[in-house]
Amino acid sequence: MIIIRNLEVNNYRNFKHAKLENLKDLNILIGPNNCGKTNILCLIDKLRTLMTGNYQYLCDKCVSLNSNSNFRGISVNFSSNDFYLKDASKFKTTLKFLLNREFIENSIPGVLNKQKELLEKLNIQCQNIDDTILMENKSNILFGKHFSPLIHDDIIEELKRNILYCPEERLERYKQKEFVTYIREQNLRGSQKRRWINFINKIVDKKINDEKYETLIRKIDGKDFETSISEQDSGVRSLICLAVDILFSDSKIVLIDEPELGLNPFVKQEFLKFLIEESKQKQIFIATHDPTFINPVIWANKNVNVFFFSLLENDFCRINLAESKEDPDTFAGYMPHTISLKGTHIYVEGSSDVYIFQIFLLKYLNKYEDWIERWNKIGIYHLAGDFWSHLLYTVPNYPYKCLIILDGDKRPRAKEICEKLETIEIHIPKFIFCETIEEIKNALKNHTHPIYCLQKNRIEDYLEPKPKYENINYDKKRDGPKIVEKMNIIPEEISKIFEIVLKK
Repeated sequence: MIIIRNLEVNNYRNFKHAKLENLKDLNILIGPNNCGKTNILCLIDKLRTLMTGNYQYLCDKCVSLNSNSNFRGISVNFSSNDFYLKDASKFKTTLKFLLNREFIENSIPGVLNKQKELLEKLNIQCQNIDDTILMENKSNILFGKHFSPLIHDDIIEELKRNILYCPEERLERYKQKEFVTYIREQNLRGSQKRRWINFINKIVDKKINDEKYETLIRKIDGKDFETSISEQDSGVRSLICLAVDILFSDSKIVLIDEPELGLNPFVKQEFLKFLIEESKQKQIFIATHDPTFINPVIWANKNVNVFFFSLLENDFCRINLAESKEDPDTFAGYMPHTISLKGTHIYVEGSSDVYIFQIFLLKYLNKYEDWIERWNKIGIYHLAGDFWSHLLYTVPNYPYKCLIILDGDKRPRAKEICEKLETIEIHIPKFIFCETIEEIKNALKNHTHPIYCLQKNRIEDYLEPKPKYENINYDKKRDGPKIVEKMNIIPEEISKIFEIVLKK
């Protein structure tokens, strides 16, 4: 269920800018430590403190609306810690968000039409009046800049009551309370407790099949054994109160920080399936480092967004999910390569490049008796085409042997990216731009990751016969590999690259 469509903020906490557009039912934020994933969740949670009243609009044209009792202004208080570098006077903080009209119409029928009718009676010259709510700070308070039909007491209250934040600190306590205390304060009915226990039984521990005064009952050797929540392992403690919140809260916007806490891989997958099902009735945001939750096999064709923090742009970029549909295990964008047991990784630009290099590699390996062993030790992944520069930092470090191969027309950009990555103060592998194949060899010896651009502008230039790009029937993913299969000779440059990579 989509409630918030777009969210944008400038000069908030630890980042200058973040923009999340076309939000969906399930929205996944991934990125390095301290990049601002949790702060995005906190920003959405901050909307629970929005206030409507007789606040003046910052726009000199919209300010005239304040004299009309039918229209309201909007504000939100920020603490000093909410401003970039904790300085509200030095940086202008703006917050912009857009709500889903369909959700509003279903929740509060007729309110938007009424707002529109009232506004049409006035002669307001501002050209920025639309559904977007834009706020700017004056001191520690953000006020609405332009009027929006969505600034209405009932709409803002409906938004506020629908936000539920589930923090990461939930292994020892939950929301600063003991587990049992928190659960008791929810005043669950008998049927709700039964559903709660069924969730724990299905997702985490099949031996837990009942409860008594918030004490869990496990079946051990056919006998009931009472055990407190605090005695459970981290997986049960991580989900025990979180499940109560998600299952029984009326909130429609659910924010979960690090859903992977304490869960084994199987339970993570089951929890992800649960969240996908819940996202039909709720809009869910999760901030995670875990590739398990970024699994296109499980949420294929669902209404899902993945926002990846780019170190180069210093912002969240939306990953093109179409890149993963046909062959998700070769897409580095979801980080499956970071848990690969293959010691050697080759990264190329797009999925069609993967197929072409895979066939070249198989042809090259034919000269080895142990070709299948060598094949199984190499992973070839793609970096989502034009998105390659943003995904470089996810490449695993030594002892993985990693090589990035780009088309020749990327040479200027690749040099620029290597220089820029040198200046980024974060733990990432060391990349080095290599002009020659000999430099690739030296880089691998020094445990750095070489970035090499082919001598020709694109991989298709190495195919014989060379494809006719202008042919509207040409499909690189389909036709490129077919041409490679029929080739008798591997291009010398590519053969030399394989020789270095395969050297034991």
